[in-house]
Amino acid sequence: MIKKVNRTSQKVYLVRIQPRDPVTGKRINLPVKYARTKAEASKIEKIMWEEFKSGLNLGDGRAVFAEEFQKYVDQRANTISPVTLKSWQESANSFKGYFGKTKVNGVTTQLVSKYAHDYVDKHHATVSKSSTIAKRLIHMRNFFKSIEGKSIKENPVPESPLKVFFRQSDFTLSKDWRIFSDSELKKIRKLIIDDLKHSSVMNWGSKLAILIESYTGMRVGELQAVKFENIIYENDVWTLKINNSWSDYMNDFTGSLKARPKGHSRTVLPLPKEVVILLKRYKDKQYSFLKEHDLENQLGLIFVNLHDYKSVNSNQPIRQKSINDMLKEICRRLDIKANGKQMSLYSFRHSICTHLANVPGMSFTWAASKMGHSLQMFMNTYVGVDPSIDKKMTQLWVK
Repeated sequence: MIKKVNRTSQKVYLVRIQPRDPVTGKRINLPVKYARTKAEASKIEKIMWEEFKSGLNLGDGRAVFAEEFQKYVDQRANTISPVTLKSWQESANSFKGYFGKTKVNGVTTQLVSKYAHDYVDKHHATVSKSSTIAKRLIHMRNFFKSIEGKSIKENPVPESPLKVFFRQSDFTLSKDWRIFSDSELKKIRKLIIDDLKHSSVMNWGSKLAILIESYTGMRVGELQAVKFENIIYENDVWTLKINNSWSDYMNDFTGSLKARPKGHSRTVLPLPKEVVILLKRYKDKQYSFLKEHDLENQLGLIFVNLHDYKSVNSNQPIRQKSINDMLKEICRRLDIKANGKQMSLYSFRHSICTHLANVPGMSFTWAASKMGHSLQMFMNTYVGVDPSIDKKMTQLWVK
């Protein structure tokens, strides 16, 4: 039912549905909602009916928490990536095993805290922002947030739950990402370009992938999905216009960029002309190789896996592990060590973002868009101390 009413001295639309319980036949009184326009009210009413028909009863605090959480996950299965869905499903399984038949309104902050400590003890897990228990608690908080004010008065999972539930001494310092300095990036690029002069065509792919990553800092899945047709000349520079990503977990293309709708595209940071020339040279080499072996790169992937003919026929790119193994070998040859930090292809993304943030006059909004992030995510997640200027700043300070 949609009805125009006065609320806080303003005309708004009240939205209410009163379905019948399929067992008792009695009317179920679900919480009312409000909308500013009739069109918005119609959308809300539709969602309320869909939630009820799916079995998610947001008005009943007596429902079993684990079962309601599973329905909550099932509802979102078509709107999140398979990797994200896997993480949510793991949370659902964990909650089912621990909370059993506990009712929604029976989940208290104290019980959630006990779950968190028991989980860490049982799995010998670490406690940090990126830990598994952090994800479990975020998932739980999001669920309760969706029913707050409906079947529960207050969310039992507090903001920053780890800080509430654990002592500072319980936390584990997470490893920082290895940031490549400007000089290290130049050494990596030079070694690859020198190598390509005598490398077989089968080894060009991984090395070119690392070379491009060193300039663009793309997500690895985006890099794997790049096609020759994505190479464009725009605003007087060569760049890549991307709109797809590959998932090693799914063994398939995702059909979109991360956290973006299908069809959305973006251009990445510029590529030097010499790198574009190498890409075009590789296109010719790749074509000759495939023709010689009676194969075809149907999608025009730059980094199609030439080491595996079956992968070529299946339109599969080089795996992340293979490219990471190549990077490890390159770093070994250049004596570039991890120094106790995480070091992989993702180090380039952190390195590029960090260098961007330290360019005088840089527009962080522009930089974030090139990296495929919101401005806040760019600043909070990737901006660190640039090792290229760290020594200069230290010397400046002590003078």
